[in-house]
Amino acid sequence: MDTFINHVWNISNSLSSEYNLDVQWFFVIYLISFAPFYFGYFLMAYGTTRNLKFTDLIHLRFRHKLQWHSYSNWGLFIHLFGRVMPYVYILIIGRNLPLWVYFLIVSIIGFSVGYLLYKILQKGNRSETKNDFSVIKKDNISDPVEIETIWEIYNHTFEKVNRLSPCRQSFDHDHFVEALRDSTIHKYLLQSTVDGTVGIGLITNDFKNAPWISSDYFKAHFPEAFAKNTIYYFLGLAIKEHFRARRLSLLLIEDIIDEIPHDAIMGFDHSRNINPLLHHFTKVVRQARSLMRTHIDRQHYHIVQRK
Repeated sequence: MDTFINHVWNISNSLSSEYNLDVQWFFVIYLISFAPFYFGYFLMAYGTTRNLKFTDLIHLRFRHKLQWHSYSNWGLFIHLFGRVMPYVYILIIGRNLPLWVYFLIVSIIGFSVGYLLYKILQKGNRSETKNDFSVIKKDNISDPVEIETIWEIYNHTFEKVNRLSPCRQSFDHDHFVEALRDSTIHKYLLQSTVDGTVGIGLITNDFKNAPWISSDYFKAHFPEAFAKNTIYYFLGLAIKEHFRARRLSLLLIEDIIDEIPHDAIMGFDHSRNINPLLHHFTKVVRQARSLMRTHIDRQHYHIVQRK
């Protein structure tokens, strides 16, 4: 620690002499700047690797694991703030500065201001706010036009996912239509005041709607909930691509969970390679003390090719 402090002091003393600065003030600012500088690095690393597990590192499985999240954005902003702190002080107080210092400061400030303006304009271009969306529960959907509208949203959401996983992650058209008409599958429609239906969530507490799930397992491990018929299973979540960046998945999942009785069991499955539901569901669980997520099993799919 003493070595680090001495190193920072020597750099501060050298720069203060060169640019006519108060060495004590510059030393304090320079020392403090290390906190956001490295904390920003930590947030960027955490944000991009939050879906990465230790076994993925061992087996070098990085596909779909490294992602740039909001934590990464904040990490970049905080890191740049820490980086620019001592230079701003030099720029304001110092004398005889080289051109590269001005260029660096102007570049970082320009990038930060530009990014902020981009975010502001991006929000401004969205005519709808979160208040313009609502979730409507339906037990039965039979209108052909409405069915096809919802199918387009659902199919477009899972089209890419099904190309990445050997196990189909969604209903085909016929089974999806059956699900919409089946009153034992609860449909939660995400409605926009401008665009109509923009998303759907499907959940059921009838095991016949999820034949790939073992009711015997839940009966053995959750006998009380099984007897009360309070074991619910997520069958899918789909939102129009244009609306996916607006945190509406959280709004839809939160409304679905709010409808479920207390002490109920909620289950869902997903591909290990890509999981459009897991990230949002986990975020809701982390925000609510009354919810707890547990990983219970894993299924592997193998291909054997005869040569």
